[in-house]
Amino acid sequence: MSSRGLILNEYVSKVAYQAVARAGESTLLPIIDQQNGEPEGVLVASSLERIVVCGREQAVLTLADIKTVQRTMIRVQARRGVIHVPAEMMIPNPVLLLATLSKIDIVRMAPASSNPS
Repeated sequence: MSSRGLILNEYVSKVAYQAVARAGESTLLPIIDQQNGEPEGVLVASSLERIVVCGREQAVLTLADIKTVQRTMIRVQARRGVIHVPAEMMIPNPVLLLATLSKIDIVRMAPASSNPS
């Protein structure tokens, strides 16, 4: 995995942890890919809702990425999903439409600013 992938996974974990802290009595569970054993994302589960949080790092978000998140949502019985992507990622309109219809939010990550303190 590239260093960018590690940064993205760390960011997704941090965002999921913050969501759990705000939700009160929620649990944070890792989601592992059944085929290759790699982490797919995080499940944020509360008494009201279950949300899949994951990240993607390639140059273009595809329909296959949305379908993968949909299958994960079905497998873990989540109602919504969140995909964190780099700010410069290309997202075609059909992908945005399928994500919206599938209750999957796409959140663009702003690049980390290097402000000298």
